[in-house]
Formats: sequence, C-alpha cells, structure tokens
Amino acid sequence: MLTLSLVIPVFNEENQIESCLKSIENQTVMPDEVIVVDNNCTDRTIEIVEKFKFVKVIKESRQGRGYARTAGFNEAKSDIIGRIDADSRLSNNWVEHVKNKFEEDDSLTGLTGLGITSFIPLISSLKTTLFSRGYFWYVHAGFHTITMWGANMAVRRSAWNEIFEKVINDDDKVHEDQDVSLWIAGTGKLIAQDNKMIIYANGQSYINLKKAFHYRSLYINTKKIHSRNGNIPRAIPTKSNFLAKTLGIIMLYVIGGIIIAIGTVLQIALLPFRPIRDLLGSKQKRAV
Repeated sequence: MLTLSLVIPVFNEENQIESCLKSIENQTVMPDEVIVVDNNCTDRTIEIVEKFKFVKVIKESRQGRGYARTAGFNEAKSDIIGRIDADSRLSNNWVEHVKNKFEEDDSLTGLTGLGITSFIPLISSLKTTLFSRGYFWYVHAGFHTITMWGANMAVRRSAWNEIFEKVINDDDKVHEDQDVSLWIAGTGKLIAQDNKMIIYANGQSYINLKKAFHYRSLYINTKKIHSRNGNIPRAIPTKSNFLAKTLGIIMLYVIGGIIIAIGTVLQIALLPFRPIRDLLGSKQKRAV
C-alpha cells in the first residue's frame, strides 16, 4: 500500500487549524505523516497544533505560501504528498480515497478535488455549483492542463523530486499550485480532477470575486513564465476557451448577485425598525 504525507502550511490560523486537524483525526485511514509548516505564526496556531501528537511541526522563515509548501513537500517521506490549507476540513474518507486512486492508476501523478463552503449553509450547495465551477472555468480559460488546487491536492513524491528545484516560490509572481501543476504537466505526466475528493472550507477565506480576478492575473503570469521557459506551448485562444471564460464570469456574477440580493432584501425588511433604533440611539446619547 502506498504511503501518504499530508502537508499544511500555516500563518496565524488559530481560528481554523483545530477543526482541520480534527478532520484528519477522524479519517477512515490515517495519513502516514502529517506536517504543519509554521510560516512565522505569531498567534496560538502552533500551541494548538502541538496538542495533536500525530503532527510534526517544521519552521519556514521565508514568508509566503510557496516557500512553506516547498519546505513541507521536501520534508515529506511518503510515496504520495497531499496538500491542504488550514481552513480545509477533509471528508472522512479523503486519505483512503486518495491512496486508492493512486494505487489504481500508476500513470496518475497529480490529483485535485472540489471544495464545499460552509459559511452560508442555506446556499452552500448553490455556491459550490455556481461559484466554484465558474471560478474554475474563468481562471483556467485558455490553459490546456488541469491545475491542482492547493487546498485539496496530492502528487507523487517521485514527480515532486523531478521538479522541486524548478518551482517558483514567490507568491507575488506566480500562483504556486498552478506553477507546480505546469511543471508536472511539462514532464508529460497525468494530472486528474476527482469530484469525489472533497474538502469543506471556511467560506470567509474562500474564493471571492476580488480574489478570482487577482488569481486570474497570477495564472496568466504563471503561464507566461512557463511559456518563455519553453516548458509548455502558448495557449491558443479558441471559441471553447472564450465560452469557458464567459460562462465563468457569468457564474461568478450570478452567485455574487444572489448574495447582494439577499442582503438587500434583509435591509429592506429591517427598514421599519430603523426609526426606533435611531430614536433609542439618540436617547442613549443624550443620557450620556
């Protein structure tokens, strides 16, 4: 059976990390190694992590998720290296499922899955369907390879060993998970998306419109760097790419519009109470 290490970069994640580690603790099959990379935390993150005896903590002083990721991957000893974020909560069979997928297909080198948000339970499934798919289509339009998502991904250690000296760790230059994906794809190896490889994410740190456009620019810059280096051919605009980008933008704005609409309805519904609140507020000010 293949072994699996799980790497979690952290920077001031005291409100997230405990739930993340508990989701690992509740796995049907435990990972062979769990590595938390302390990327200069100044809060209680590491204090909380140290309560979980199955976790190994290492330090990376160079600031940035790319540097922390690389430090964790280089430290990992297993056949498969999984990567999640501190606000990721694994579905209870995540480790078992990922191990089985790599066992079943020797040609599989990288695997990535989906994320379900939970900060608005009533529209969580709708957000997942519209926003996540829209985001994926939008940022990937024109890119002819599947890009792994850093909050939910796994790679063979053998593939990482081939590329780790080439990866760009500077988060201001590239999107770090796409950079890894393109280096792996450049070697001709298989990356796949698996809809049953699921994590649950805290919606407050989940992707939003502003981040989507920022990440799109990082994706484009990453692609340009790889194209200049001759790692992959330049993406040629096609009708399908244009359609994917258009649909992605529409879906991003649909979910954004839904949230705005809900907020507007609530605001209108509360209007009759506003004069009372204002009156109470003015009385309190006079009393003071």
